[in-house]
Amino acid sequence: MKNLRTGWKNRKRSKVSWHLPERYGQFLVSCARNIQQAREVRDGKLTFQVGPTVYRGLWIVDGNFILEAARYLGYNTDAQQGLETEWSRQESEGGIFASAGHEHWKDTGIAMFTMVRQAELSQDWNYFRKMKPNVLRAVNFLKNLRDQAMKGDSINGKYGLLPPGFGDGGLGGIQDEFTNTVWVLAGLRAVTRAADRLKLSGFEQAAEFYRELRSSFFAAAQKEMRRYKTGFEYLPMLMKEDPAWSLPNKWDRPRPQSGQWALSHSIYPGLVFDKQDPIVQGHIELMQACTQEDVPAETGWLHHGGLWTYNAPFVAHVYLWAGLADWGRLTFNGFLNHASPLCCWREEQPLRGSLVADYVGDMPHNWASAECVLYLRHMLALEDDEDLRLLAGIGDFELIGQEPYSLNESPTRFGRVSLALEPLDRNQGWQLKFRRGTGPAPSSVQLPLNMGERFHFTGVENAQASRKGKTVLVAPEATSWTATWKA
Repeated sequence: MKNLRTGWKNRKRSKVSWHLPERYGQFLVSCARNIQQAREVRDGKLTFQVGPTVYRGLWIVDGNFILEAARYLGYNTDAQQGLETEWSRQESEGGIFASAGHEHWKDTGIAMFTMVRQAELSQDWNYFRKMKPNVLRAVNFLKNLRDQAMKGDSINGKYGLLPPGFGDGGLGGIQDEFTNTVWVLAGLRAVTRAADRLKLSGFEQAAEFYRELRSSFFAAAQKEMRRYKTGFEYLPMLMKEDPAWSLPNKWDRPRPQSGQWALSHSIYPGLVFDKQDPIVQGHIELMQACTQEDVPAETGWLHHGGLWTYNAPFVAHVYLWAGLADWGRLTFNGFLNHASPLCCWREEQPLRGSLVADYVGDMPHNWASAECVLYLRHMLALEDDEDLRLLAGIGDFELIGQEPYSLNESPTRFGRVSLALEPLDRNQGWQLKFRRGTGPAPSSVQLPLNMGERFHFTGVENAQASRKGKTVLVAPEATSWTATWKA
């Protein structure tokens, strides 16, 4: 035991550090522990595993978020090893598959997305350049899937999308669905934009495939939109003609919110849509409509009286990105309130008072732990495509304790950022000290004009700033400055 403690204490860490007050800080420590304890070396490769028992293995989509959280926690070498483990699962035809199975077509697109995100966070594109042939083989695999589907008689194929596949997250079996296509769009967008920035040749076919698949998806979505019982339009992840909607027993039919997890991801962090897109607005209204106990309910395998715990931070991220900070806070804190006393989560569990007391998944579930880490970082520093939004999730709830928040050397696509949000004397205001290291400058750096109800922006030292609506724009080329809000 002594040697075990010494080994953990001597682990090499980067300069990354956090300070979060009270319960936020406790959850951060617990989630870091959960993620680290579930790692295992398999076939000589470090694997970030989802859970210790039921999910003791590799899942590509879970891994995307777990590896991002590992970077945020400073485990850079481990994250790179985890990325390489994922890509070691690539098959000869180009597809990448793990524990979710071969009809989880989206895994190949997610692996591409993960590779780009890890390069952004490390500011090291050598592995991406080295893996160019593998990435192009993955793109070609997906394109061939689409082409084969178009020759068949499936609904997906008629729309020009990826073939019917395993939706997951409440959609079981091989069905006429959108989840695989929307995640692949996010992966294609990531790799083609990265190749364009790096001026890498050979990605022309990938860019053309992305444009074609995107165009086909939006045309299909326009025909597949449905009206919810309260009057708004939304895009179900299962197509109208799929027989699951007409199962004899209504209890067995999917819910409108079934499978929406993949749409959440394609919205953020996938950035496939504009904020005002009707698909985004419908998704937001649907998630609000199904909220119970402060979180979206019946979104997963437990269709009746069930809660997919860490689906909540998927949706909280969409709210935060869309500028709905209050909904983001409500939903994220609702997620925290469904944790165990040791600050970890089971995948799915009953709602209070549910007449169907069933459970799904492992405990602890490390995708849940990763989502907690990600939201805590993003409420302080959120990368919104080429914009850097600071303090987007900070409001009265976070300020009431008059406790400081800080990030040191936190990785972003713009380089490492450090910030310290500290209260002024006698609860008269707050001060933010910001520093950004080497990296491409964002298009804009954004601050809230008001923090909560009491505190209003008064100025920035060492940088030019302007106001636009409820946002303060700080000169993006400035790498070190201090902003102040006062009562």
